[in-house]
Amino acid sequence: GALVVAPRGRSHRPGEKKTMFGRGDDSDKAKERSVKRWSSREEARDRRRQEILQRQREDRRNFRDHIRRLAETAAEKEEAPLGFLEPKGPSIGVKKNSNASGIEMDVKEAGRKTKNRNKKSKPPKMETERDPVAEAKKREKRQEHLRRRREWFARQLMYPEWMTEIPRDLGSNWYVLPRPEGIRCLVISSRGKTISRKKSGSILHNFQSALPNGNRHQMKQDPCILDCVYQPQKQIYYVLDLMCWGGYSIYDSATDFRHFWVHSKLSEVPIHSVNSENKFKFAPVPRFSADTAGLRKAYGGGSSSAHNFQMDGLLFIHKKTHYHFGLSPLCLVWKDAKTSRFFVDSSDGKTVPPKQSCTLYCQPDGKVMSLEGQVVGTLTQQVVAQAKIRLDCLHKFTVDRVSISQNSGIEVVEGLSYAGPGSKARVLPDSWSKIVFQSQARRGRTPSILEIAKRCAVAGAIYGDAQTTAIARNQHERDVNEGKTKSMGM
Repeated sequence: GALVVAPRGRSHRPGEKKTMFGRGDDSDKAKERSVKRWSSREEARDRRRQEILQRQREDRRNFRDHIRRLAETAAEKEEAPLGFLEPKGPSIGVKKNSNASGIEMDVKEAGRKTKNRNKKSKPPKMETERDPVAEAKKREKRQEHLRRRREWFARQLMYPEWMTEIPRDLGSNWYVLPRPEGIRCLVISSRGKTISRKKSGSILHNFQSALPNGNRHQMKQDPCILDCVYQPQKQIYYVLDLMCWGGYSIYDSATDFRHFWVHSKLSEVPIHSVNSENKFKFAPVPRFSADTAGLRKAYGGGSSSAHNFQMDGLLFIHKKTHYHFGLSPLCLVWKDAKTSRFFVDSSDGKTVPPKQSCTLYCQPDGKVMSLEGQVVGTLTQQVVAQAKIRLDCLHKFTVDRVSISQNSGIEVVEGLSYAGPGSKARVLPDSWSKIVFQSQARRGRTPSILEIAKRCAVAGAIYGDAQTTAIARNQHERDVNEGKTKSMGM
């Protein structure tokens, strides 16, 4: 069936000449309008970042209860109820006394008291005929409970937006990190064990580590919470960020302080070797200022040999941002074909699918939304009935391209089509910035490393050519404007 895309701005009228730049109107006025609208979007993104920085200065949260709650629930059984997590919207809740014994456990609960042997055993219950409808409802409740529980853990990470445009202050107010390829996860050490949870919220590893309160010999210490990437080939956890160490919260500290603690605190514990009390190695990801030397070192010529791990692009993070839950415009991810096997989304990093795909959330009213809550399209009742689509969950879609309307200046999706139910391993949809970036990547419209270097006024830092640097600086304004107008078609 067809997917009716929600209108974003004035639609094209039959018989009217298309005025989208690069597809019918090549006049100087059209170019000028395109550049102005591009600049206005750029300014809007800058204002959004500044508003977040201002709010975080005014809103100082107390994370003590949050850390305690996260440490206590990290190693619980998957069927254990989260009393603080109330059902949202149409989601089905699970009462504390609900029977969830049929759910498979990811982790064996430690420290639980043994049962009283002298306690009289209850007589076996008489077997009765099972009601298929009631059993189906129970399974549905359990699955919904697991989904909500894992979604809660998944939302404890800070997710970067994709760099579809280059921040104006990139060279002065941002750090750049080489992004390791691997499994993004939240690592929590508490109750004498260490638990790592993937972006899906499910448990990756349950092990002993040298982190405070991370093994049975350190149970008197306070918990730790880390943001890591696990590389299965080397069996190493690469630490991107640190939010809590020994019970001391630094969620609301600036990036420079958090990253300073990553390097200083990890050097204080025997975390770099494997033994009975530390099953996996931990290593901090190098961090550089996004200036001449820093960008060159982080990019490393686009070769993973510059670092001790396989790269998956670059990660840019604002120097003054706190650690925010969920999607943050103060953290950006960028890729090209040299730094990432997954520059264009694919399952194996080699074969590029013929069509761009994405995972989106379908609301009960049929609206299709991204991670930011932006409406991308609308499923008609006819399509829902024909394809038997279950609403209020994730589904896969294919996209022809993302374009920018010449009239409204709004990014719109073209050719959005339903492709099937989403993966059960996922709990969060794709972000709108990822959809736009992937559309740009398929057409060679993403910001290049040279454009990023120009914005940082370090064009020669990557290529080591002083003449190139001088030319780039003299023609910077003209090149940027040309890049803006060309990217209108994405």
